[in-house]
Amino acid sequence: MTGSYVRLELARALRNPVGMTMMTVFPLLLFLLWAEVLEVAPPGRAMVSMATYGAMGGAMFVGGAIAMERAGGWLRQLAVTPLPAHGYVTAKLLGAAAGVLPSVLVVLAAGALLAGVRLPAGTWAALVPLIWAGALPFAALGVAFGYTFRGQLATLAMTIVYFALSVVGGLWVPVERMPSAMRALAEYSPTYQVGSLGWRALEGRAPTGTSLAVLAAWTLGFVALALWRYRRAL
Repeated sequence: MTGSYVRLELARALRNPVGMTMMTVFPLLLFLLWAEVLEVAPPGRAMVSMATYGAMGGAMFVGGAIAMERAGGWLRQLAVTPLPAHGYVTAKLLGAAAGVLPSVLVVLAAGALLAGVRLPAGTWAALVPLIWAGALPFAALGVAFGYTFRGQLATLAMTIVYFALSVVGGLWVPVERMPSAMRALAEYSPTYQVGSLGWRALEGRAPTGTSLAVLAAWTLGFVALALWRYRRAL
């Protein structure tokens, strides 16, 4: 039963035209605007920032589907099936993980084909898993929102947090252009540390121990929050 539901969620994630458009076209347009029109950041850095931004949204907005299905009574119907409650959440997380990849690939392709970003083959190959894996903790944050709020309220709350984290983490404006106090705050945000995985890869450098430690702490926090809200909602 769980395997069948996982396949259903994967198909839904990859055949959701509205979600796919929002999580691929919007980051793509922002990348072209940032890199080619406004020149906010060098094309390579803007490419990584917007690929991370799209991936983070694709992972996080799994919470909107959970909230809508809770409000519509879908979870009560699933409760009378052999599908265990954790199987539902697992399927949602796997669907979110699959839905992240198109936004990453589209923005990286635009960087190479439209903005003239040239990188060694190994760097291109490293960017995809780095950005993809770095965005996955945000799926746990989305699950927490889905089990905290109902219906459209969850999407509204996630959108506010999503944009705030993106700005604070330097995905929209490089942290070098921020005031010193805001820059100090940015460097402890999960979005900055996810972005730094790709930014450092552009320069051929490995992630720092600080980045990995900060990301691990945020991941544990998001997972603990998701588990707490999930158990409270059962």
